[in-house]
Amino acid sequence: MKNILCKGISSVGWNKIFEISVRKGRKLIVCVLLAIVLVARATAADFQVQPTTLDLSSKVKSGVFSVINNGNEKIDFQVSVKEWNQDKKGKDIYADTKEIIFFPKVMTVDPNSQRAIRIGLKTPPSSKEKTYRLFVEEIPVQKKAEEMDTKKNIKAGLTIAFRFSMPIFVKPLKLQESCVIDKVEMSKSTAKAIVRNTGNVHVKLRTVKFSGKSADDKELFSKEIAGWYILNGLSFSYEAVVPEEICGQLAKIEVSAQTENDNIKGILNVQKNMCVQ
Repeated sequence: MKNILCKGISSVGWNKIFEISVRKGRKLIVCVLLAIVLVARATAADFQVQPTTLDLSSKVKSGVFSVINNGNEKIDFQVSVKEWNQDKKGKDIYADTKEIIFFPKVMTVDPNSQRAIRIGLKTPPSSKEKTYRLFVEEIPVQKKAEEMDTKKNIKAGLTIAFRFSMPIFVKPLKLQESCVIDKVEMSKSTAKAIVRNTGNVHVKLRTVKFSGKSADDKELFSKEIAGWYILNGLSFSYEAVVPEEICGQLAKIEVSAQTENDNIKGILNVQKNMCVQ
């Protein structure tokens, strides 16, 4: 069996991950079936999970997620919780944990109904925020979509399952929110800004914007990049390539990073040798 993992933004944002398992068959047939099924399922919005995040603390040690089935058929789910960290490049890393208890691990939600997933904190909060993710994964069923390869008589069956990933944040005993643009630099017409989370809780960046300006403060170049979570103590770099014909006209590059609660800024005075390819 060949597994294909497709990630994308849906009506619930980045928390939704499409997982597809495709049995052997011709590539053309698979692509056609995949397009048809994805469109049908995405517009149907069979189920959702609420809320999108959960905050726990020394005062709030438990919470509830609701799995809501909006469709006309029952859906089976498997549930898991993982410790959530990030590497230096911002890639999410997951590990098994016993610090969060949850129930149930397997569940069925009837049509037009909902069921609760109960979450509990097993260990006390510490000086830094701890982060986890709840995974609610649809248990796939074989779909009826089948095609026949007239030459080789090979059937191609398609199954599709949806998985939601919801952040769980365990707040520290004393919150310290702080984020800075640590450095702005440019080499070979590529500007780079390093955004560092210097606090003890996560930061969620909405956008990072690069704005190149001339000596008379006229904007000649602009690029906006979508942000993401930066967990406590980590830093991520963002880059923007400035067109060669514009780079030599720039006097400075301003960088602004918009978080949920603040707008942090950095600036770089551009030198001619920064634009040399």
